[in-house]
Amino acid sequence: MEVTATPLAHQQISRLRGPDRQAFDQFKQGLKSEGCKHLGYRMTGEVVEHLCVKHLPRSLRVIVAFESRTAATVLLVGPHDDDPSIDVYTALYTLAGLDEVPAAPRTKPPCCTTRDPLPPTVDQDTLDRLINGARQVRGSQSRRTGGRRRGA
Repeated sequence: MEVTATPLAHQQISRLRGPDRQAFDQFKQGLKSEGCKHLGYRMTGEVVEHLCVKHLPRSLRVIVAFESRTAATVLLVGPHDDDPSIDVYTALYTLAGLDEVPAAPRTKPPCCTTRDPLPPTVDQDTLDRLINGARQVRGSQSRRTGGRRRGA
């Protein structure tokens, strides 16, 4: 499996330290070797229903989009937190262009199953919109910090 990351995810990954970085590196290796079977669940709701999530230690989450059965893009890496300014799901809804959290019940179906081992792929337009959203968020963060980047 080919694994890439959005510019925003690269920035988030570069800020991980110690056990969090080790957990992410192990996650990435598992994703490369196992594909969608390595992820926890698929999200529910408009636009995000084709994205998969992996829980890492503490509240750290990784959100992944599959372009095909052999290519995945890490969209976001961050905490699931009550503070919307740092919550990874709030950031995702912003990237997806959703003004509100999807109202449908969150059922957390598996990303893929033994019966259906293929990942839930996103269409190219949706993937482009998510990646462009990540670029815009990263750019606005960079402007707020005066262009400084840590460990890029």
